[in-house]
Amino acid sequence: MKKIAVDLNCDMGESFGRYKLGFDEEVIRLISSANVGCGFHGGDPHVMRDTVAMAKENGVGVGAHPGLPDLLGFGRREMKVTPEEVKDYFIYQIGALKAFVEVAGLKLQHVKMHGALDAMARADEELTRAMCEATKEVSPDLIWLAHSGIMTVEIARNTGLKVVQEVYADRAYNADKTLVPRELPGAVLKDPKEIGARIKQLMESGTITTIDGKTLELEFDSICVHGDTPGALEMIKTIRGILSDHNVAVKPMREFV
Repeated sequence: MKKIAVDLNCDMGESFGRYKLGFDEEVIRLISSANVGCGFHGGDPHVMRDTVAMAKENGVGVGAHPGLPDLLGFGRREMKVTPEEVKDYFIYQIGALKAFVEVAGLKLQHVKMHGALDAMARADEELTRAMCEATKEVSPDLIWLAHSGIMTVEIARNTGLKVVQEVYADRAYNADKTLVPRELPGAVLKDPKEIGARIKQLMESGTITTIDGKTLELEFDSICVHGDTPGALEMIKTIRGILSDHNVAVKPMREFV
């Protein structure tokens, strides 16, 4: 079925203290939803407040992007943690951002797990369930944003959460719908023309081409670009151009879920 609207989301608010990451001020004008770092892998109270303010100014939906407590590794290194620990990590981080969102007169829109948590969740149903339960306990109205077609989608739905599935514009896929690990060649896409071709294929057929040349069908209502990917701003402009060519509006996920 032809889509009339999709969400365009981006990870941001991941700077910390004097360390700046990404192009938040430019990118936020072009997206519809922001996944905001909550302090464990990136972000701090001042960055959270400023990012929420930018989102409000630009009509962007705000989501929490909780990660592992690993600033040095930017939350991209797996850790040995229990479901109980992960649940507390999520409640702590979501709650912190939720407070900044509500002080700004907004409502927190969604939750998306960051970094290594994704691979850990795919390997451990109990970890996934703990993250979903934490999200629902903070607020049953929160949307769970997750990779298209992976186990966490079904677990989130069984927990009672609304789910939006996403496709990554700037990451290579394996045939099993997982992302190619970042340390491997070709894992991160950086050419706006290549990304434009991928989004065009996605909008016309609902498929993308995997790293080994296979055709992969993906269900989605949101497209993600990482804010720290080189050339992210040009990529997002390219994506918006493709969506416009196909008469697809860019809207926050809360407007059609």
